[in-house]
Amino acid sequence: MRVTFRDRDFIESVEGYIFCVIGNVHPPDRVICYLKYVPGVESKIRIKWSRDGKMYGRVLPFYSAIGFSTVMDFLRKNCPEYVVYDEVLGVEVIEVPRSRVKVHYLPEERLREILKEPRDELEALAKELVEELSRFSGVSTTYMGITGSILLRIHNVKYSDVDIIVYGRENALKVKETLLQLYDDPKSPFKRPRGEVLEAWVQDIIKIHPLTPNEARRLYGSEKWNRALYRGRQFSVHPVKLEHEVREKYGDERYIGEGLIKIRAVVEDDSESIFLPAKYVVRNVRILEGPKVSNIREVVCYEGLYCDLAKPGEEIEVFGRLEKVIKSSGEVYRRVTVGSVDAGGKDYLKPIRWFST
Repeated sequence: MRVTFRDRDFIESVEGYIFCVIGNVHPPDRVICYLKYVPGVESKIRIKWSRDGKMYGRVLPFYSAIGFSTVMDFLRKNCPEYVVYDEVLGVEVIEVPRSRVKVHYLPEERLREILKEPRDELEALAKELVEELSRFSGVSTTYMGITGSILLRIHNVKYSDVDIIVYGRENALKVKETLLQLYDDPKSPFKRPRGEVLEAWVQDIIKIHPLTPNEARRLYGSEKWNRALYRGRQFSVHPVKLEHEVREKYGDERYIGEGLIKIRAVVEDDSESIFLPAKYVVRNVRILEGPKVSNIREVVCYEGLYCDLAKPGEEIEVFGRLEKVIKSSGEVYRRVTVGSVDAGGKDYLKPIRWFST
């Protein structure tokens, strides 16, 4: 059984709180995560989650930087030891001590169970979806997993999404290329959202992110490859690094916040943008607002909406938190992060091509 913590694993604390793991890099004795489900909390959205007769709800209806403060307040009252100021990250985050982890939910193991014996209609649909993706892409199901409510066995058969993990960069790129081809095939069960479904997605996203309706429509209608419909059911695909692909260790870099900044820059390398956090190496940086600093090399997005959105040579506009990066070698440069609490939900990454149509 795997003992490392990967992005989009889930953990359950001794209190019964369920957290989603963020990224693959963690302190030696703690797990960086965010609170997703709490037993006995009444949810404000229509979907109800349950397991063995126990109801689960979300502290916030949708994950966003704004809602994150609500989660932090909840934990400060109920589990204050899980809210810490991380000296390496330079921000206040949720970190569950490994000694407080009661259950570590592994997406790849749960998928193996479903492939062997699906227990309801949604699990059967998930099995079919994964097997089709595997067959068309050539990626073995051993490099796939299932996350979200199905991983936890609290899914609602009628409403829950199917959230798929693909492990490894090359595997994820194969699945991406396969889906793009399937979306163009009118006979395929994989469809991009259209009509009322697309408009509902647009309205949901513009409530919590600084996108115009046209930008959101373009994003989901033609650009976002990893969120769509399979036989009418919403699904998502999340690339996650394998252990040998993780280059950095916790503490290799330290970050110091330097305020908010708006820039335009040209993407030089997008090879890490498919993962979360999504990293874009940039050049030709122009500062539009904020501190007049130099040596901004990266844009890093902790919001999945902006993953795999801009290609090398494309110009982007970014509003986010400016950070000084101090490497253990002594090297110093800067980056801009999207998805921080500091920006109050107003941060973004947008390709300049969006502004011309």
